[in-house]
Amino acid sequence: LSIKALESVLSKGGNERLVRELRKQRTWTLVENPKTHHEGVCLLVRLLLRSGLITPEIIQSLLPWVNSPSENHRVTSTAFLAQLMSDPMLREKKFLKPVLHILEEKSHDRNSIVRQMAVRGLGNLVYGAPEKLKKHKKFLMVILIRALSDPFSSEVIGESMKAVAKVLKELKEKDIGSSFRDLTQEIRTYFDNEDDALRLWSFVLFGILARLTKRKWKGYFAEQVRQSWVTLLLHLQDPNPRVSVECRATFHLCVPFLGLKRLQTAVNEHLDGTAELKPEELQVDICRHL
Repeated sequence: LSIKALESVLSKGGNERLVRELRKQRTWTLVENPKTHHEGVCLLVRLLLRSGLITPEIIQSLLPWVNSPSENHRVTSTAFLAQLMSDPMLREKKFLKPVLHILEEKSHDRNSIVRQMAVRGLGNLVYGAPEKLKKHKKFLMVILIRALSDPFSSEVIGESMKAVAKVLKELKEKDIGSSFRDLTQEIRTYFDNEDDALRLWSFVLFGILARLTKRKWKGYFAEQVRQSWVTLLLHLQDPNPRVSVECRATFHLCVPFLGLKRLQTAVNEHLDGTAELKPEELQVDICRHL
């Protein structure tokens, strides 16, 4: 009934194009299903923002929901704020600081979907207020690294990995500070995880760290590569093709940290370009050089 009412309001308000887009992207189906409700809310908010239909009054009316005893209200409102974080409106209307603190609180919520949405929202700061990212970098990294070891939900861990990737792409080595050590160690624990998505994102993040590492953490990261390179080599033949491709890119970025020039030349011959990888030949060449 709520969905029908909202669709009717949008239609009567002259937003027929928006209504068609909502139907086309199956927004209402996502919202109606409890398992996908949070994704539906994010999509709904994204399209409403694009149409200029989210006002400060609407934001203000939803804020009390985040502390509701009802998990449904907390899921809906946190998903709403997670998507809102990607829009400059939060900064322009002075909502950014209170929403950041709300998301920090919700990252501890007992409901795993609320925690997942809180982490997504923090990562979306990259889009909504990129100029504020360095100011809040320490605050963000502490929460996101903690979420990487969520004991109950692989979805929270995966969401944190995606958020960390967004944040790291906007920072330099010196911006990460002591979080570099904790982050590197946490990422490595997922190289052999049974979840394909977590393995894939762990290789993505390790590759991003390899690109970031210049001077301060070069020695430390080189040691992490030395401890990981056999695992990386094995996952070049990961049963999931997407994971294998991502591992290939990361392995290529990490080999220089081993400091073995002839080995690096041999590896480059196998990994440069887009030619099909022949893992057995690569392993033979690596063993010969070692």
